[in-house]
This record gives sequence, C-alpha cells and structure tokens, in this order.
Amino acid sequence: MPEKDLRILRIVVIIAVIIGLLAVITFANFGFGLFTTAFVYGLAIWLLIIIILALIILAIYLWIRTFLLKREVKKFEKRLEQTKIELKQCRSKLKQLKNEPK
Repeated sequence: MPEKDLRILRIVVIIAVIIGLLAVITFANFGFGLFTTAFVYGLAIWLLIIIILALIILAIYLWIRTFLLKREVKKFEKRLEQTKIELKQCRSKLKQLKNEPK
C-alpha cells in the first residue's frame, strides 16, 4: 500500500508541476503581452504627439510667413501707387512738351 501511495503521490506531484509550469508560462506570456502592448501604444502616442507638434510648428511658420508676405505686398502696393502717380505726371509733361510750339 505505501508503494501505491508513493506512486499516486508521484503522479499528483508531476501533474501539479506540469500545471504550475503551464500557469507560469501563461502568466509570463500574458505579462509580456501586456508589456509589448503598452510599449506599442506608447510609441504610437509619442509618434502622434510628434506629428501634432510638427503640424503646429508648420502652421505657425506658415502664419508668420503669410503675415510677412502681406506686409511686403502692402509695401509694393504703395510703391506701385507712387509709380502710377509719377507715370501720370511724366505723361502730362510729355503731352505739354508735344503741344509746345517749336
């Protein structure tokens, strides 16, 4: 009888060790899966943050560039108006010179 009990005890211990190993492997796999999932989500979030910052910087740059271009356009419009006035004056002088008797 003790021999049979030792044999049953040995089988129970082997089954318990196998179940324990499966539990450890499953837990390790699950834990590693959570780690990798968190790592991937973290990378995705940082990538999105970098993209958002790049777009914000690009928008600010384009806004400043547009502002400066508008300023330059206003300067050139003023110069164009002055040039138009000077051209009118030159045309009127030319007409006067043409109309003068020689």
